[in-house]
Amino acid sequence: MASGPERRRTLEGVRRGAGALVRLLASRKLTVALLVLLTAALGCAAYLEAAKGREYAQWHVYDRGWYIGLLGVLAANIAAVTWVRFPRPWCWPGLVLALAPVGLVVLLAGCIQTLVQGIEGRLILFQGETTRTVMLTHRSQLTLLSPSGKEVKSTELGFSPGPADWRSDQPLDFGKVDGRGIKVLRFYRHARYQPEWVADDAGLEKPAILVAVSDSHAGGSRPRWHVPVLFGSPPPPGELNVSIAQASVPSLLDDFLKPLKVQPASRGILSAHYKDAVYPIQVDGNIGKTLPVGDSGLTVEIVDYYANAKLKKDQFISEGNEPKNPMLRLRVHTPDQKEPISEIAYANQPFVNYESTRKQACPVKFWYHHPATVAATGAEFLQPPDGTLYCRVGAGGTFQARGKVKPGDQIPLSADSQVSLLRHIPHARREGTFVPIEPTPGKTEEEEAAALVEVTTDGKGERFWLRRNDAQLGVRNLQGAGIPLVIMFGYERRPLGFSVKLVDFHRDTNSASSGDATCVSQVNLSPGTQNPDVTSQNNPLRVISTNRPLRFGAFTFYQSGSQQLPGKADLSVLRVTSDPGRLLKYSGGAMICCGILFLLWLRAFVRRPMRPLPSKAQTAEGSDCGEGRIMAPHEPESSV
Repeated sequence: MASGPERRRTLEGVRRGAGALVRLLASRKLTVALLVLLTAALGCAAYLEAAKGREYAQWHVYDRGWYIGLLGVLAANIAAVTWVRFPRPWCWPGLVLALAPVGLVVLLAGCIQTLVQGIEGRLILFQGETTRTVMLTHRSQLTLLSPSGKEVKSTELGFSPGPADWRSDQPLDFGKVDGRGIKVLRFYRHARYQPEWVADDAGLEKPAILVAVSDSHAGGSRPRWHVPVLFGSPPPPGELNVSIAQASVPSLLDDFLKPLKVQPASRGILSAHYKDAVYPIQVDGNIGKTLPVGDSGLTVEIVDYYANAKLKKDQFISEGNEPKNPMLRLRVHTPDQKEPISEIAYANQPFVNYESTRKQACPVKFWYHHPATVAATGAEFLQPPDGTLYCRVGAGGTFQARGKVKPGDQIPLSADSQVSLLRHIPHARREGTFVPIEPTPGKTEEEEAAALVEVTTDGKGERFWLRRNDAQLGVRNLQGAGIPLVIMFGYERRPLGFSVKLVDFHRDTNSASSGDATCVSQVNLSPGTQNPDVTSQNNPLRVISTNRPLRFGAFTFYQSGSQQLPGKADLSVLRVTSDPGRLLKYSGGAMICCGILFLLWLRAFVRRPMRPLPSKAQTAEGSDCGEGRIMAPHEPESSV
C-alpha cells in the first residue's frame, strides 16, 4: 500500500493532468476549429441531401462515427469552457450564467443519443395480423436457419447496405458461421429479376420453353420463358396467349390435339383416361350416377356439376347458372380401396385437379370438354411423358393442331402474327439473375433490393441471388454436404417490447383529402404478455391516421400509406420512430432559452459597471459565495 506522501504525489499528478486536459479542451483555437469542422460537415450533408437525397446525407454524414465524435468533442469543449469561465456554479450568479452553455451541452448529448440509439422503421400489416418487431428499412439482414437437435437454430447477420449499389470488388465477409463461409458479393438497391432456366440433371422438374411473338401491328416482343402454371390468368387485352402444360399420361395428347366435339346446349363430355385408354362419359343424364370405366373394374361417380364454380369456406358453390367456369366434382371407386378418391375436373383449366394441388394420387386422369370453353387466341404447348413437344393454335374460338414442334420452328397464328420457338428444356430448373434498375413510380414490385450471396462449405462455394422480403426469391435451401441450411434475406428487425395488432384498416370516405391521407388504422397495443385480442378500458383500441400520429411508450406511430395485394386486400403501412434523446434535447433547449433571457434581463436592468472577474487566487480564498461572486454590480461607496 502506498504511503501518504506517495498517495499525495499521485493525486497531485492526476489533478495536474486533469487540469491540463481541461485547459486543452477549453482552448479557443479548439472551439474555432470544431465550429469550422461542424459547419463544413453540415454543409456537405445539405449538399448531398439536395443533390442525391436524404439517404446519402444520412449514410455519409449523420450516421458516421466521425460526426458523432465531432459532436462529442464539441460538447466536451463547451463543458470545459463553462467550468473554466464559471468556477463557482453552486452560487446563484454562476449557476444562472452557466445555464445557457450547460443547456448546449445537454442538447448535444441528446443529439448524440438519438444518433446512436434512435430507431426509424416500418410496419406492414394486414387486418388481424400481430407483430412484436419493427422492420429497419435502412438495414438488411441474412437469417440462417439450421437444425440443432430437436430445435432450429437461427443466426441473424445484419448490415447497412448504404444508399448506392455495391462495387464487385467490395464484398461483405461475415466470416464462418457453423463451418460455412458467408459473403455478400453484390447488392442492388433496386433490381429486376431476369429468370433463366437450365436443364435439371435429376429430371424431376417441369418443362420450360423460350418463345418470341411477332405481330405486324404491335411489333416483335422480347424472348420470354414459359413454364406450366396451374391457375394461369388470361393474357392482357391486346396480347396473344402463350402457355405450356405437362401431361402425366400419353393419352391426354389425344384430347389436346383433337378435342371432343360437344353439343352447344349440353353440359359437355368427360374424358376418363386409364392405362392409355380413353373413355368418354356424357355429363347430361349421368350426374349423381356411378359409371364403369371399361372393363377395368373402376367406376367414376359424377357427384355434382357447377356452372360457375367458386370455392367458399372449403366448399364449392355455383354463382349463377351461366357456364363461366364449368366444373365437375367426382369420386373414383377402385376395387382395392374401401374409400373413394375425390377428384375435380375444370373445363377451362384441364390440368387443375386434386392430384396437382393436394398431391392426392388418382389412377384415372380426366379432361372435361364443355361447349362454353372458348379457345384463346395464341399458341398452347403440351409435353407428354416422353419429353417431346406438341402445339395447337387458338383462333376464332377453336383450336387447330400443329403437331410436334421443335426449337427453331415458326408457328403462324394468323396472317399477321407468329410464334418463334427458341428453346425447349424438357426438365428445367430456374436459375435467375438480377439487374440494377431505376425504380418506376407506382411500381412497388420493382423497388426491392437483391443481393448475390456466396456460401462456402469445405472449400466449395455456391453463389445465388436473393430478393429482399420475397417469399420465393428471397429464400434458399441448401442441402449439400454438412448441416442443411436455409437462408432468408429481408429487413433487419428490432423488438418493440410490446405487441401491435391491426384490428381494422379502412379509408375515410368523409375526408376531403385523397390518397394516403384517407387511410385510418385501428390497432391494439398490448405490453408484456397481455393478450392482444383482448380490448378493455385499460387497453382500448387506438386510431392512427396520417394527420393523427400515436405515441406509445418510447415509440411514435405514423400512418405512412397502404399497399394492395393481388387479391385486392389492403395492407397498412406504418412508420415507427423512437427518439430516446428527445427529453435531453427539449431540456437543453429550455435551458438555453432561460439562460439567454437572464442575460437579456441583466443587460436591460442592471446598468451599473460590473466587477471584473476574480483571479484564481481570489477564487480559491474562502467558500463564501458573497466573497467570490461573479459579475456582481459594485456596491456604492460608504459615505463614512
